Amino acid sequence: MDPLNVAFTRQQSLYQVLAERQIQERRLELARLQEQMATGRRVNRPSDDPGAYTRSQALRRLAQRYDQHERTLTIGRAWLTATEDALSTLVDLFNSAYEEGVRMATDTASTADRATTADVLEQRLQAVLDQLNARHNGEYLFAGTRTTTQPFQLSGGTVVYNGNDQTRLLEIAPGLQIAVNLTGNDVWEVDENGDSVTDFTITEAWQDLIDALRADDTTQIQNAMARVEAARDHLLDRIAQVGETSRRLSMAETELQDARLRLESQRSDLEDADFAEIAVKLQRNQLSLEATLQVTSRLLQTSLLNYLAP
Repeated sequence: MDPLNVAFTRQQSLYQVLAERQIQERRLELARLQEQMATGRRVNRPSDDPGAYTRSQALRRLAQRYDQHERTLTIGRAWLTATEDALSTLVDLFNSAYEEGVRMATDTASTADRATTADVLEQRLQAVLDQLNARHNGEYLFAGTRTTTQPFQLSGGTVVYNGNDQTRLLEIAPGLQIAVNLTGNDVWEVDENGDSVTDFTITEAWQDLIDALRADDTTQIQNAMARVEAARDHLLDRIAQVGETSRRLSMAETELQDARLRLESQRSDLEDADFAEIAVKLQRNQLSLEATLQVTSRLLQTSLLNYLAP
């Protein structure tokens, strides 16, 4: 074969390889820019920006943890709302019992009226037990961590507690746990003197008033009313305790929302595309690809005669 022809063929093959490589690079860049425009993200895979991709993935994992904490906060708020509802109902019951005591604590109240009121209160004791055994989503509110076991039962005329004194902890933020439950003893036992010793239970206070009414003793009724009032105040204190826990959950939720906004801002800076910049790059790349195709076409059409022409 003519050496000149061989040289031409080799050069033409080299031009073709280079041109095809350049066209492929232009098309890949065009596809990448089109993907960024479609997704709104500058970083879609590690090859787009290895450093940014690694940091954005770490932020996404942190966002998933925030999602879990938000779900936990929702669970905690619902539990506390159910707890407050049960306690409020108990307060209403004890207010009603106290009012009955006031009505029966005068010397003009008849023995029959007191006996009738005692019968009414004895029936309402079941309502007290119902609230102590209140449930939320199938779990007992005041059973400690034994949430599948009915905590309070009436046995032989005496109320017994079958739960435990363990708190139910929820992680509401990274490294931050909070107890969202009141145990049965927290609600049931009354420390009237503030000396950390149980003086009586709320059901004992209720039963004391029933017994005093049946004894038809005004002084005994008045003493029993004092215990009923103390039991009511004790329940009001527990409501305040639940309110404080709810406040802490609200604060944690606000802090979590602020942290999420900061995280999303950081993630956006790393991942999000600048549409104006991409549009310019797309147009520039498209023009470059078209120009490359035209030049390549002319080169591949070059004949041996063109190559030999002066």
